[in-house]
Amino acid sequence: LNAIRLCLSRKTREIGQYGKVELYGCRKHRAYMSYPKPLKTLSLIISPTTMAKKLQLAGLVSPLTCCRKPPTQRTRRMVNDQLPMFGEQSLPPAPISKTTNIYLTKTVNATNQKVFDYWLIPVFIGEWMFGPKVQQEHVVSLENKVRKGGEFAFKVNRKGTEIEHTGEYIELDIPNKLVFSWSDSLNPSCKSKVTAQFLESNNKTRLKLKIKLDANLCNEKDCFKDQWSARCSALAAKFK
Repeated sequence: LNAIRLCLSRKTREIGQYGKVELYGCRKHRAYMSYPKPLKTLSLIISPTTMAKKLQLAGLVSPLTCCRKPPTQRTRRMVNDQLPMFGEQSLPPAPISKTTNIYLTKTVNATNQKVFDYWLIPVFIGEWMFGPKVQQEHVVSLENKVRKGGEFAFKVNRKGTEIEHTGEYIELDIPNKLVFSWSDSLNPSCKSKVTAQFLESNNKTRLKLKIKLDANLCNEKDCFKDQWSARCSALAAKFK
């Protein structure tokens, strides 16, 4: 017999097909061997080692030279996917960050320009956004740069602890829309996003507020909602 080249892999093999032995190995790599007399049809599912022994015992080949092609990317991926079947534990799925939004609306008895000014002028900001009407605190300093990309820093003293609220004006559409980031010194790495829309009708303004909380602050949703609800009520009270 001529030398036979067998391409073996870890996938299923089959032997048979009348007068030839067909060995299934890596994809697109198969080895065939023909004989003078037809062989009995044989269909087996066996391991490469068992296959080699059976062929040697039958006197069909001697000795076997196994040539294995390096596993392709697809083969490696299949082997990795099957690892848990052999007792290895797969890694737990990565946690999915949940988006938490807070929605508030308030009607203010003033034009949208007047209401908008109370969100930007520091003297006005200190009259409703911070202070005893919101919680037990008093204003220390209020600074801002009113322009797109401008930053602000509002510092308050809350029960003896100084807390600084900082952010950046992302969108400034006077007097219709204001978008800015929001964080504080208690959680400096957590940045939320506040979107305020000012819809005027009959000299009144419908304030629509959307607060997109940082993923790490989702458990504090109720606290944020209560604070901003109190702020909106304090703002509306300024125009009664």
